[in-house]
Amino acid sequence: MYHSRSASRRKHLLESKNLYLSILVLSLPIFLSNLMKALNSFIDMYFVSNLVPEDIVSESITAISITFPIFAISQAFAYGVMAAGIALISQALGAGRKDMATKITAQLLLLTAILGVVMNAVLYFASPTIVSWMGAKGKERELMIQYVQIRSFEMVPLFIYFAFHASRQASGDTVTPFIVNMIMILFNIFMTWFLITRYDLGVAGAAYGTLAANVIIAPIFMVMLFWKNPSHIYLRAKDIVYDSELVGKIFRLSWPVGVSQAFTSLGFLILNSVVLSYGNATVNAFQVGNKINSLVLNPAMGIGAVTATFVGQNVGAGNENRAREAVRKAMVLVIIISVIGCLLLMPFRKEMAKLFLNRVPEALELSVEYMFFVFTSLPLMGIYQVYMGAYQGSGETHFSLILATFRLWLLRIPLVLFFKNVLHLPASSIWYAMAVSNFAALYLGIILYRLCRFRPKIHKEQIA
Repeated sequence: MYHSRSASRRKHLLESKNLYLSILVLSLPIFLSNLMKALNSFIDMYFVSNLVPEDIVSESITAISITFPIFAISQAFAYGVMAAGIALISQALGAGRKDMATKITAQLLLLTAILGVVMNAVLYFASPTIVSWMGAKGKERELMIQYVQIRSFEMVPLFIYFAFHASRQASGDTVTPFIVNMIMILFNIFMTWFLITRYDLGVAGAAYGTLAANVIIAPIFMVMLFWKNPSHIYLRAKDIVYDSELVGKIFRLSWPVGVSQAFTSLGFLILNSVVLSYGNATVNAFQVGNKINSLVLNPAMGIGAVTATFVGQNVGAGNENRAREAVRKAMVLVIIISVIGCLLLMPFRKEMAKLFLNRVPEALELSVEYMFFVFTSLPLMGIYQVYMGAYQGSGETHFSLILATFRLWLLRIPLVLFFKNVLHLPASSIWYAMAVSNFAALYLGIILYRLCRFRPKIHKEQIA
């Protein structure tokens, strides 16, 4: 049965004539996993926004929402390692080199464990400085520090999970990571509800719930990673040996993605600082709008992630035409899904925002306005995800860095600062800057894709 599943995944990736169906089949588990993550963050915000005392509800919502870029920055290089791992492992498997794929997975495990320890320490000790730099004060600052410091201890199990995820996604197994994520998310929801309602822990309860969920799934995926299973990549103790050549290859592919993610997250940290300067109402409107928007963006992110696997395996197998055809089909799918999602959600913006902002009416109207702009930009954001998947799967990871830097640092942040400090426009100018940057990124994405070389980074003749 296991071999048949492996053969089925390989057929979808390398042989199936119906690429639309194959992309949807493999991206569905990723989409569902991302959807559950989005719903999980909704649950955290829902409990905090509805159950904490009235006098700190606004500060509590801000604490768990505006700190997102801090965690994203801390995870940036681990994400880069995972993206490089997906590209290299998928190309190795496409070239018929499972032994090489196993060695790459072992190096990923070592690198992510080391990165997790480092970032745990950095987040814990640097959080007071970071939140002060963001402009947080008083109770808001206290809650933000508490939330970040508690969650800093999830870095090690979370980063190691990235190595496991890379090995499974690169082989086309998107179901197992979905199941592991489901266990984590359901446990997170239960623990958050329990700690906030039973012990009245508020923001700390949401942080401890997330930490507990990440710790509880670690033994599950570690067992899977070392469990002998011919249809998957699995490790043995003797595989966990440092290999400088492979680490160098991983680093060369991972640093552009890592820097891209770090720059993007730092940009959002600066953007959130600007948003914070407009007051908690704008912060809450911005963050709630983003979370609701993620419901439709998640399918596009799933298709973008699967695009990387399709491109990687077909490039490794020497089938450039099929790799490029997969990118084109993925593009069509994200546009269709984004347009349908926009049309479905647009009329219900206020009702959805009320779930979280009913006790903060000044933020409610801003959130409704903001969601109009992000919903209409959904197709552009979907196309962006597919291009990023194509760059990463082909190993042309430097294009990810160029596109992300252009969209955020050369357009969005300068426009936001110009609108605020020079033209003295209201908070709604942030939405305009985001729409302009998404539109301009589309054109650069097209140019970079035309320059993208679909050449293997792992060759059949390479010796493990």
